[in-house]
Amino acid sequence: MNTFWQVVLVIALIGAAIGVFFIVRRRRYINSLKALGWQFENSPSLASTYGLNAPPFGLGYGRTIDDLISGTTGQGAPFAVFEYGRLGYVATLSLPRPLPELYIAPAPRPGANGLQKTYGAWTVTAKDPVWAEAAVSAIGSSVDAMAAGHPVNLSVDGTRLVALGAPHDAEQLRSFLDALTPIAQQLAGPSLSSFQGDQPPAELSLYEHPSWVYRPSDDRFLDEVVKSGGGYGHEGLDVVLAEHHGIRMIGLTHRWKTDRTESSTDANGNTTTRTVTDTHSEPILEFHLPWNFGDLSVNWAGWGDRVRFESTDFDRQFKVRCKYPKFASDVFHPRQLEFMLRAQPLPFAIEGGRIRIGVGSNDPALMATSADFVIAFLAGVPAFVWEDLGHSQPPISRDLDGF
Repeated sequence: MNTFWQVVLVIALIGAAIGVFFIVRRRRYINSLKALGWQFENSPSLASTYGLNAPPFGLGYGRTIDDLISGTTGQGAPFAVFEYGRLGYVATLSLPRPLPELYIAPAPRPGANGLQKTYGAWTVTAKDPVWAEAAVSAIGSSVDAMAAGHPVNLSVDGTRLVALGAPHDAEQLRSFLDALTPIAQQLAGPSLSSFQGDQPPAELSLYEHPSWVYRPSDDRFLDEVVKSGGGYGHEGLDVVLAEHHGIRMIGLTHRWKTDRTESSTDANGNTTTRTVTDTHSEPILEFHLPWNFGDLSVNWAGWGDRVRFESTDFDRQFKVRCKYPKFASDVFHPRQLEFMLRAQPLPFAIEGGRIRIGVGSNDPALMATSADFVIAFLAGVPAFVWEDLGHSQPPISRDLDGF
């Protein structure tokens, strides 16, 4: 055997030995968890995080979990521990009812909203200061006791107490959970029985928008929006679903592929061709109206002649197109023009009962501002316009207008 193949054999043997080492170590770790009476799931689904919507949950897209460990603590409290993205292991203990949002840690929790107050070594963040005061009074001693042997980075998220920084080792994890259990028990105790939080979302959602539904992928909704055609491998990614005053919202990223042929000629005049696959994506945001409305567009390339108004400031910033100028003039009355100038909405088109928004990215913040605009804009439409459209009463309250 020559030297080259000897090197290849040595490298292969080393690789195999390393692989066996990690397999054996993984198996021993799983066995150490099962020896405590716990269950282990190697590739759990995101369903294990349903209902969790306070940071770090409920923030952004691309959410992943791994290594789900579940069971009961030494004091009989149900728990679930999993690896959440790059944050490491997160422990959650069940609470008997939803409680208001709360964070206790040495420093503020990134992304969390609320009032902050220092209690000893802890920064406490909550939207209700009365709840924060009562909760710290009930659990403060147990939090301090936990800190004697473990890191403290806690939050109350609906029906679960969440602890970041849970250890990986089975025995250390058991000690961590046993220190966490009294805190969960005190949160469920009689001294805090008067406090009640909102019901957690039934599946993945977005922070500050618990009624919104987030799905990492769901191709079914591609059939419900206007999208680019052609190509193949069409996917609906990071789908966000919501309803605002009866108006349905769909936001997603549409991704698809196309093939093209490239030719090249070498120095000898030989021509070769190859197939190149390109990946494309586009953000889509639509609002689907449950009632009839006329077609028009604002700063949107397409159909209809431009309609001009008495406000030069408005005409300078907005190009309104509509096949029926009177309808556009009725909708864009002087107060509506003033509202548009203040709101500075993204380009939009209303056609066939759907409002398409010209978003540059699939961004929840743009969805929220666009939803607010759509509601205020439609609420500002005069009652006689709705009557002409066949509605005896405006289908959306004028109290919601942007005036």
